[in-house]
Amino acid sequence: MSVADVISGGGLGRRLRWTDALRNPLGTACHHAYGSPVLAVVYHAVCDTVPDHLKHIYRPRTPKEFTEDLDFLLKHFEPTDLPTVTGSAMGGPEIRRPSLLVTFDDGMREVAEVAMPILRRKGIRPALYLNLNFLDNRTLFYRHTASLLAERLSRLAEADPRRAVCAATLARAGVATADPSTGVMKVSWQQRAVLDEIATVLEFDTAGFLVTQKPYLTRDEIADLMAEGVSIGAHGFDHPNHRLLTPEQRKREVTGSVAGIRELFGPGCGSFAFPYSDEGLHDSLFEELYGNGVDVTFGTSWPRRGGPQRRIQRICFENGPAPAKQQLVKRLLRGGAGNMKRALAG
Repeated sequence: MSVADVISGGGLGRRLRWTDALRNPLGTACHHAYGSPVLAVVYHAVCDTVPDHLKHIYRPRTPKEFTEDLDFLLKHFEPTDLPTVTGSAMGGPEIRRPSLLVTFDDGMREVAEVAMPILRRKGIRPALYLNLNFLDNRTLFYRHTASLLAERLSRLAEADPRRAVCAATLARAGVATADPSTGVMKVSWQQRAVLDEIATVLEFDTAGFLVTQKPYLTRDEIADLMAEGVSIGAHGFDHPNHRLLTPEQRKREVTGSVAGIRELFGPGCGSFAFPYSDEGLHDSLFEELYGNGVDVTFGTSWPRRGGPQRRIQRICFENGPAPAKQQLVKRLLRGGAGNMKRALAG
């Protein structure tokens, strides 16, 4: 990689010239950094009061913060949608202007109830990435279970014997911690069965929570959103970290969930968003996926020059209360410095 490669554009659309920076400096900077005119952003939920099943995982944007994010981004990027991005990535018409693609992961009900009214006013058609096992509130995401248990443990008195029982249960699963309320958040996808044991100790009814709280969208609700132009993609069956899976598990999780989403919602639903990140996954995996019915994939790592055009990276703005402008500029500076370092190293 040369220094010229670092500062050149490309990707889904034409190469933007540095003179474009005079008209839209931020949009041009993102294009040169990401190798694409499309800035893809990812959220999970938008809410004023953070529910317990999200509280210990990330910080969702409030409606005010989400609106301010979009107002800022729309000053520099034109809204686009998933079919346009997918078509361009697969060799269709180029996207010629800095564009914004808004996505949501996990199929949370707050997307329909809180985020969509804001998105409608802004003229944005987002893409939703769904986990097949969570649809219709059939299964609770293990991280959401962990957050609910962490909240209950944090409210127990220090002398409550249930804390010691839960700590011992975690220790047997290989999660050593002095504080079980933080320990449950360290439970991995492979260890998730231990959460059921802790839920029993704390008398937490997972099935009852799904029935009463309904944290996820239903198929009927998703169909209504699709009628408004919302796009749908796959996020796996139950949200594992792909870097911890075997190659066969990884392939089955991606191609199987994409096939399942297509069966439920139509042939156009052929994209996949990797839970957590696609960082460290080999290019050969993506070549295999694209040859087996997957249109495009999304990750949340920094893009690599020369990687597959259909492998697109997203930015998450749920990393604290800082506005989108501050988080985006910080990411560009950090990523640009990394690209330059790699280029100078040859």
